Order: sequence, then structure tokens, then C-alpha cells
Amino acid sequence: MKNYLSGSVNLSGAPAAGNASTLGNAPAPYFSYDMGGNIQSQLGDAGAITKDYGPADNFSADRSRVEESLYGRLNPQLAKDRSAIEQRLADQGIRYGSQAYTSAMDDYNRQSNDARLAVTAQGGQEQQRMMDMAAQRAGFQNAAQQQQYTQNLGAGSFANAAQAQRNSQNAAASGFYNSASAQYMNQLQSRFNADQAGRNSYLQEQYANRNQPINEISALLGQSQVSSPNFVNTPGSQIQTTDIGGLINQNFAQNQQNYQTAMNSWNATMGGLLGLGAGVMKSDERSKENIIPMGTVFAAGEDGKRKKLPISEWSYKGEDARHVGPMAQDVEKIDRGAVKTIGGVKHIDVGRVMGGILRAA
Repeated sequence: MKNYLSGSVNLSGAPAAGNASTLGNAPAPYFSYDMGGNIQSQLGDAGAITKDYGPADNFSADRSRVEESLYGRLNPQLAKDRSAIEQRLADQGIRYGSQAYTSAMDDYNRQSNDARLAVTAQGGQEQQRMMDMAAQRAGFQNAAQQQQYTQNLGAGSFANAAQAQRNSQNAAASGFYNSASAQYMNQLQSRFNADQAGRNSYLQEQYANRNQPINEISALLGQSQVSSPNFVNTPGSQIQTTDIGGLINQNFAQNQQNYQTAMNSWNATMGGLLGLGAGVMKSDERSKENIIPMGTVFAAGEDGKRKKLPISEWSYKGEDARHVGPMAQDVEKIDRGAVKTIGGVKHIDVGRVMGGILRAA
């Protein structure tokens, strides 16, 4: 027994304990990622809308020139015809003031008036032709402006779609990287726990081997029953770890949700405003009902400064359809030139209002 007590437990063959420093070998997680570029919130200038055409006198000067030119050829001929009729009546012995003379001159006057009316009609046709040409030119210019606007809008939408796709791809790549990092961390943790459990089990067996002979000798000296060794399960080492992968993925999900919310808010606002189209639109607050404020957008005023323009949802009095847009009274406070009064009702120049909003974006 002396030999057992004098000797120490030999732990030279014990497995190495788990190395906690290896837990720091896991790759660092990503806490942010490339958003894929900026959201396209501004369109290029498609040009001004043509609102009128032709001169202020509606081509009446051109009409006068045509009539004067025709009269320049007609009047001398009418004068010659009148002289010829008067000479013919005189040769026939028909006196001035007689019934025959009056009848003959009435016929001449009717023919003369018909000729002058034809000149007037010809002048009106020329005036109408000039106005039609000017109207076609203005229509072509507005069609070109609308096409340019549509192209700019399409380019902006394509850029935003590409940005959203890049954002999703970058978010997915970062999420995959963080999932792999978390998995690697779990593997390191499992290896550490296994090393700790193996060492504890070895130590338990070594201490049992040492204690068993001593227990047996003590039992024989005391004439007591020798007890069998009682091996207990070695408890595993449990180290509480932080769910890094879960926290990072949750953070990415929140960022993605905030990004999507911002995109939806912008698209809803711009979709409602762009849906107004182009031209002049009735927007007098007095002609609306069931008005619900939705928020504000920035618009460039006549002085070029950014000012807040309230946006509301409403319906026209007597109608059920809902609309989104600004009130003419609010637009007038920012840009008086964008508001016109027609029949006592205020209308807004939609193209000019949208131009101010886009310049301020």
C-alpha cells in the first residue's frame, strides 16, 4: 500500500485539452454589403411642352396677303367687265336708271360679289392651311417630347431594376458567406468540446485505476466488503456561444426590408404623380372631396429652391374614382406659372410640376 501512496498518477498519456484559441480562427462575418449602387431618383430633361402655335393673330396677316394678291388680279378685271356692260347697254340704247339697265347691273353685281366671296373663301382656306401646318408641327414636337420622356423613364426604371438585382445578389452572397462562417465556427466548437470530453474521460479512468487498489487494501485491513468501482458518465463541457450567424442574417433581413420599404414608398409616390400624364389637369381644392394627406415631396420653385409640396389622395366631387396628386393652391405657392385658371377653376401644368419635382429630387 505504501507503494501505491508514494506514487503519483501518470498523466503523460492524457489527450490534450481543447484549445480555446482555435475558436478565433473562424472567418470574420460580414456586417454590411455593397448595396449595388444608388437608386435612380431623377429623370433627364425631356424638353418643354409646346402649348401654343402660330403667331398671335392666328395667321390673319397671311390671309390678308392672299386676299390682296387675288384682289389685285380680280379688281381690274371686274372694272373692265363693268365698263363693257355699261358700253353694251349704251349701244343698245338702254338708258341709265331704266328697268333693263338696273336688271343688267344687278346681274353684274351678283357675279362680282360671288367673285369677291370666292376670294374671301380662298383667303380663309390659306389661313386654315397655315394653322393646320402649325398645329401638326406642335403636335410632332409634343410627341417627340413625350417619346423622350418615356425613354428617360424607361432608362431610369431599368437602372433601378438592375440596382435591385445587384442588391439581392450581393445580399445573398454575403448571407452565404456568413452561413459558411457560422458553420465553420460550430465545427470548431464541436471539436473543442470533443477534446475536452476525451481528456476528462481519460483522467476519470486514471484516477479510478489508482483508487481501486487502495480501496481494496483498505477493505481487507478493515475486514469490510470490497466494493466495485463506480464509474460515472463524464459530463461534457458545454460552452454557451452567441448565435453569430442568426444575428447577422437577422440584420441583413432588416436591412433588406428597409431597402424594399424605401423602394416601395418611392415607386408609390412617383407612380401616382407620373400617372397624371402630361398637359393641364383640374386640381382645384374646391372641386375635390374626401381629401386624405399622404405626405410631401420636394419641388423646385420659381427661384430654384427646394420646397415641400403636399401630396394627397382625393376624389372629384360627385365621382368615386380616387386620385393622387397635389392641390393647385399648394402648387401656386411654389410656382405660380404652373397654375392656370380656366372657367374660374384652377388647373395645374402637370409637365411643369413634374419638372420641378424631378429637379428637386
